Amino acid sequence: MKLNDVDLNKLNHFMEVVRAGGVSKAAAKLNLTPSAISQSLRALESAFDTLLFDRVGKQLVLTSEGKTLAQSLGKYQEGLEETFNLLKGGLEKVRGRVRLGIFYGFSQALAARFLAELKREHPALEVDVIFAAPSELDRLLQYKKIDFAINLFKTSGKLPLKETALTFDELWLVSSQPPPTRSLSFTELKQAPFIDYYRKSHLIASWISHHFGKKVRDIPITMYAAHSEMVVQLILQGVGIGIVASSIAKPYVTDRKLFVIRGKKKQLESQIWLKELHGVPASAPRSIVKTKLLQTFVE
Repeated sequence: MKLNDVDLNKLNHFMEVVRAGGVSKAAAKLNLTPSAISQSLRALESAFDTLLFDRVGKQLVLTSEGKTLAQSLGKYQEGLEETFNLLKGGLEKVRGRVRLGIFYGFSQALAARFLAELKREHPALEVDVIFAAPSELDRLLQYKKIDFAINLFKTSGKLPLKETALTFDELWLVSSQPPPTRSLSFTELKQAPFIDYYRKSHLIASWISHHFGKKVRDIPITMYAAHSEMVVQLILQGVGIGIVASSIAKPYVTDRKLFVIRGKKKQLESQIWLKELHGVPASAPRSIVKTKLLQTFVE
């Protein structure tokens, strides 16, 4: 079946029934008669040769096929709505404010480059930037304190957040001094002073678990530095060792200012995610920022 074979208005009627929870409510919202909505549903079921709803008394309950169609159409309509808002607002004239959360450890240089390009393209657009721990960013999204988050970890299934994969990076453990040519033992590594990003960070524990298969709690953290650039500078000053994204550490390693401490396995990789709250109405400012984030950071 091709898209031309389906009446898009009938698909819209179907989605309104799903959202409203019934034919009468959908008809009232669309300024149509209930019989017109019912005819649209029957026509769709005939076209697809499958039931979209089970009729339970006076209630309509989505079948598994109906759920599949509703999920697909929801994404389709959301994309169209964002596009319509962009066209209506005009790409160069969009005004408004978008709140962007970024996890501790993300490169401030990359963030600044993204924000500068966004501002040059849309000078009337306002962007508020908040740096926070990954769990705090999820909480801020959930309570609508921010619109988007560039975050390090996937969300637990309990939170109503939508995730899009952005870039990924290797996580390197680096030092200002050349390490032994052999791999350090777990005991030797535990004696080193670590620089971490924030309390309750899981980066160092994840790195150790990946390379040594051990869970540790008593990691000797000498300082919490919040941002990746500060972590790098403290490592260069000999304060301790720390985990830095390869994209940030590579120039220093090439110049032999930093040295990679090898583990037992291949380097640990970390996926970076763009997160937003499910069900938030589309707007031109949100659409512009999201599109720019995807263009900049998706690999």
